[in-house]
Amino acid sequence: MKRISNLAWELHDALPPQVTLRGPQAFRLLRSLVHPVTVTVLRGSARQSERPGTVVTAGAEPWAEYLAESFLEGRVQRELVGRVPLWTLPSILRSLWPSVDLVTARVDRLSARLLFRVGYLLVPEWVDLRLGVPEDVGALTRGNSSLKSDLRKIRRNGLSFEVSPAGADLETFYGRYYLPYARKHYGKYAYIRRLDALRRYYHHGALLWVLHRGERVAGCLVSPRDKMLRAVALGTLRGDQQHVEMGAISAIYYYVLEYARTLGCEEINYGGTRPILTDGALRFKRKWRMRMVEQPNCGYEFLIHWRRIGEDVLDLLSHTPLVFRDDDGLSAVAAIAAQGPVTQRQAQRAYRFLRISGLQTLYLLSATGWEAACEAPPHTCLIDLRAGGSDQLPMSLDLDVALHSSA
Repeated sequence: MKRISNLAWELHDALPPQVTLRGPQAFRLLRSLVHPVTVTVLRGSARQSERPGTVVTAGAEPWAEYLAESFLEGRVQRELVGRVPLWTLPSILRSLWPSVDLVTARVDRLSARLLFRVGYLLVPEWVDLRLGVPEDVGALTRGNSSLKSDLRKIRRNGLSFEVSPAGADLETFYGRYYLPYARKHYGKYAYIRRLDALRRYYHHGALLWVLHRGERVAGCLVSPRDKMLRAVALGTLRGDQQHVEMGAISAIYYYVLEYARTLGCEEINYGGTRPILTDGALRFKRKWRMRMVEQPNCGYEFLIHWRRIGEDVLDLLSHTPLVFRDDDGLSAVAAIAAQGPVTQRQAQRAYRFLRISGLQTLYLLSATGWEAACEAPPHTCLIDLRAGGSDQLPMSLDLDVALHSSA
């Protein structure tokens, strides 16, 4: 216990002046110091090459294995390295670097900043998506055929809304809508809030219900603060997919927007998503022209390290483009798979598909190079791995000298 106490004070003294250790952050740090960290080696087949692949994970399960599942497929063998004290984790992971393809550690945010200073991509566990309340909702649909289709479905199916006047509805919402929806749609990786946590929001907020022929088929807990309305939790009746296909989730987004306008709110926080540009929830929110921001209360980071940028890591980054911390903001890294040098058209297509408001820089990697005339789209950096651009990857956090960069 004395060792833990001394380390806690050492970490406290090492905090940057702008960081205040209090509340949930202090609790997570102390919990990490007291409870050992599980370190596991996963062995299976890499998705792209089907060659043997090895991933080391560290942190609480199952969340620590979230990204590893995007790298390996088929039958995966698990070997427990041990349950180790937090302060020994950096050296243990470093000793495993030469023998594995990928390291992914889930660590509380303060420990990530203080103990793991180099050699890792810092990926927040969650990011928030926000939308400024527009004067004209039609502005969101201009040039946006997918969103237009969603709004037509709401009208075609006659979906309307009401705001719940009674606090007793919260337990119904929690048990019949929120819980089954989270469990069915996100499985073992579902982040489920406790009922008492939602109750704190409800004292200052409301429940917005989506109605179909008078029946409540979906609901969303919303909570205003200052000029922002926060969508805290949502779900469909019994978690049924048929309500999603009917347009119930789109209706929640639309009617939350309308409700925010009646409250005089200027912005809506539609909640957290995984920091992956191809994540379904993030893609859905992106078409509403939302802006990605850091989640202020995000307590954990994924620390990512790869041994080399080979075929399997490039495959991972092609279907799982990662958002990472880049100085004081958020950037993303993705790979483009091509048979030869990437063309301007291919670069533009990747940019249009992946770019989202709020990103500082989009780093696009190519193992086959770029055509000579290929220019980087706005706020994008093209990295030619064939020409030795691996030294300019965000893994080293030295991102100022990348090839073909565009401000």
